[in-house]
Amino acid sequence: MKGGACRWPLLLAFLLLLGQGSVQAQLFPGQQPAPTPPIPTLLLPEPPLRVVGSTPLWLTGANLAESAAAVTNTVLPTEDAFHELYAGRADLVLGTLPPPFPPTGTSPPLSVPVGVFAVSVAYNLPGIALRLDLPTLCALLSGQVSRWNTSAVAALNPGTELPALPVLVSARTARNGVSLAVAGACVKTGVWPASQLKSNWSGGAAFSRAAPGAQRTDLNIPGALALFALQATPPNLQIATLRSVGGSFVAPRSELGLTVGGTLTEPFPRQPFGVLPATNVDGAYPLRGLVWASVIPEQAYRGRSLDRARSLLRLIAALRTGSGRGVSGLAVGTATDLLTLPALNYQGQAIDQQQTTPLPQQP
Repeated sequence: MKGGACRWPLLLAFLLLLGQGSVQAQLFPGQQPAPTPPIPTLLLPEPPLRVVGSTPLWLTGANLAESAAAVTNTVLPTEDAFHELYAGRADLVLGTLPPPFPPTGTSPPLSVPVGVFAVSVAYNLPGIALRLDLPTLCALLSGQVSRWNTSAVAALNPGTELPALPVLVSARTARNGVSLAVAGACVKTGVWPASQLKSNWSGGAAFSRAAPGAQRTDLNIPGALALFALQATPPNLQIATLRSVGGSFVAPRSELGLTVGGTLTEPFPRQPFGVLPATNVDGAYPLRGLVWASVIPEQAYRGRSLDRARSLLRLIAALRTGSGRGVSGLAVGTATDLLTLPALNYQGQAIDQQQTTPLPQQP
């Protein structure tokens, strides 16, 4: 019995060691529990900045990497692109058309100009290097000039034997920035009435098409005429040259075509997605439109960080200084005070790109 009694204290000590956690939970009066070690949090990297819209991103390589660590770019129709922005799934919309109204409770987007695109005038007149000016082009598009060998076209192409073919205009029925840019130019020339300032005009069109692919097919017909954004112009088409301010005929190229100063103090439309004023630079291509960047003004949504909002501002600034893919950045040859970045907020405070200390989190 004595041997068995000696084993009980040892067994009790062993059981106490096994149940150490339970014993520690039973605190003596005045005893404080041991501090619980913090649970490590897993900080996942933010997804890339998502750019959507009808205009592809024109920055590539090192120029893009300097503005944002990672960017994804998806080409979407205007309505779909803004739906993604309003839903918080996109950071930036690049496009040429006004946004639809946001849903209730969502702030309207801020839209700022970031680039210029040229409009190509494509035609099918074999063996003819066509030259036009804006008034004559507008008359062709509206049906006021219906045959290629009329005096208005012949005067711009001396020594060229123009065919007596009908002008077969292929027009886009869907809303698009090319049609808006051309309508603006034609209204400014006085050839079109102000009521035609819209993004889906048909005018005197022989063909009404929903997509550019069908317009490319129309250009297989002699006498056809169609319009494309420079970056979306199909290859191997005949492209007309247009008369610039100085009288020279120039091929389509994307540039602002405006000298700021003197009487010209507002080179950009007062309202977003308005049309550009006429070019005033000798040799500038006269038919072009604007690309706009649209963002949500209050950037603290869906768990976004302040750094992400700053990256978005850097991306907008980089778009204005870069050119490519048929789009020219606005900062080239433009007064910098006319190119202020959009006034974005983070938790109600203006975002300062130079600020390094994160703003305090809201309770």
